[in-house]
Amino acid sequence: MKKIYICLALAALFCSSCDDYLDKRPIARMDSEKFFANEEQLQLYANGLYLNMTPGAEELTTGGSTCDYLARNTTTALLQKNFTASQMSGWTIGAWKDLFRVNYFLEHMDKAACPPEVVNHYRGIARFWRALFYFDKVKTYGDVPWYNHTIDAKDTTALYKLRDDREVVMDSVLRDINYACDHIVNRGETTVTPWMALAVKSRICLFEGTYRKYHAVNPSTGQPWKEQDASQRYLKDCIDASEKIINSGQFSLYNTGNPESDYRHVFQQETPVRQEVIWAKEYSADLSSLHNLTQIFVSSGNLSNRWSPTQEFVNTYLNRDGSRFTDASDYATKTFAQNCSNRDCRLAQEIMAPGYSKASNNGVQIPTSPNWSVTMTGYQVIKYNMDGTYYEVTNHCSNAIPIIRYAEILLNVAEAKAELGQMTEKVWNQTIRPIRERAGVNGGAPATADPYLVNYYNNMVSDKWILEIRRERAIELFFEAAGMRYDDLMRWKEGEMLVKSQSSIYIGEKGRAVDSDGDGKPDLMVVDKAPGKKDKNITYIDLSKTRFYTFEDGRLYVANNNVWENRKYLHPIPTAARIKNPNLKQNDGWE
Repeated sequence: MKKIYICLALAALFCSSCDDYLDKRPIARMDSEKFFANEEQLQLYANGLYLNMTPGAEELTTGGSTCDYLARNTTTALLQKNFTASQMSGWTIGAWKDLFRVNYFLEHMDKAACPPEVVNHYRGIARFWRALFYFDKVKTYGDVPWYNHTIDAKDTTALYKLRDDREVVMDSVLRDINYACDHIVNRGETTVTPWMALAVKSRICLFEGTYRKYHAVNPSTGQPWKEQDASQRYLKDCIDASEKIINSGQFSLYNTGNPESDYRHVFQQETPVRQEVIWAKEYSADLSSLHNLTQIFVSSGNLSNRWSPTQEFVNTYLNRDGSRFTDASDYATKTFAQNCSNRDCRLAQEIMAPGYSKASNNGVQIPTSPNWSVTMTGYQVIKYNMDGTYYEVTNHCSNAIPIIRYAEILLNVAEAKAELGQMTEKVWNQTIRPIRERAGVNGGAPATADPYLVNYYNNMVSDKWILEIRRERAIELFFEAAGMRYDDLMRWKEGEMLVKSQSSIYIGEKGRAVDSDGDGKPDLMVVDKAPGKKDKNITYIDLSKTRFYTFEDGRLYVANNNVWENRKYLHPIPTAARIKNPNLKQNDGWE
């Protein structure tokens, strides 16, 4: 393991010499004639790409936390009122250096004295990373310039080229990921596997297939798509990639028959649960490779945006018998404890529910309730937490953070089939049912569309299959994969959901102490003005001194300052970039 980390560090050093992409300074400092001589050096460079381009723990979780189901105490810049292209960043040298690293590798790997199949394996790895790089760029900006080669500092034509059409770029991404799927093999000395490539293809194709379905035009130009049936093509490719993983028998849901703990077990292990986790960001206590997530999720300071699941989202978790929580006539006035009783077991593994405890430094279990200086709604995230005070210190955690899990593959294939009109009870039983049953929920297929979900998704969808798959996707993939939920809203053309109401647990009335955590003791009071003499056992939310809340219908509503406009389905091209390269056209609506 130490040798691997040393190699990765060396590879990162080699790669760091390539930071001058899109600049007019010498860029090829590495002596490729001497370095790319054999497989060991190909491996070293490939592992360097893995080190540099795999997201870290915070990026994979809190880095993309703008979405509908998490209230927070800040507003992302793009969603602020009067945001303009001049405030946009992200088109600098640093934003493109990984592409240079990949293309540099592709241009020089043939010099290695290796059999063709070995070189093709590494070429597949490089194209895997290029596909991911451009997928992220397309999600952000739509049309982008496609480069499949490194650029000479004197080549002003290439440096300042026009953006390529999104349809052209995404077809190039698809060719790259197909090559990766076909040529990467399982080799113990390299970090990218063929299953990772297929899983990434599944994710990419679901995104683009549904994006083309729900967006009638290319948001970069405002013009109709040139290939009208591309949505179906991408969705079919998603199904193909997903079913190759499923039919391989290499993966399954981690399920020991303990629905109260099996789901969260996957997120608390230092060694990834290989049965389910296809790709993870790994850490190591022995090697002092650590992250900070537990501290972030218990901190009320600058480390935290106070990410808080909303009551509207918690309402979507089913009862264990498979019935809808929102079908009960009194669901809107149920207490915190009642909300957590007899529900989908993932709820108590994603948020701090009654009965939660953590270990003190001397091993004593400490009953722990949601902290109102951390949560804004009464629901506090614990999905990634290590349950002990030891871990609530900077960089004490070594649990691996999944990037792609088998559960996502099941959800992807189910959604693709539902969008193509191919969903049946048989498909449901193969995909969604095992996910629900792992969580202790009756997995039977839906009989009708859930009216709560129809309303939740702004009456844009009424198909019972699609609605239930979206329910499962939100719950199962809660807070995962660097903003996956935000990406889902963008591809479904549901940006308006970002300005929805975000409410707390039911409190009842102002001026009365209530039991907000289900331990049987009053602990919270909402007041118009805090009393001069306070009860030390009560947390007071003083409406006269907070900018975060209003109080209506017996609950707190978190101020949602997001501003949505349809042009925000894409970020604008930064003004600074367009000044440097006048050939860059601006995205539709951002001029």
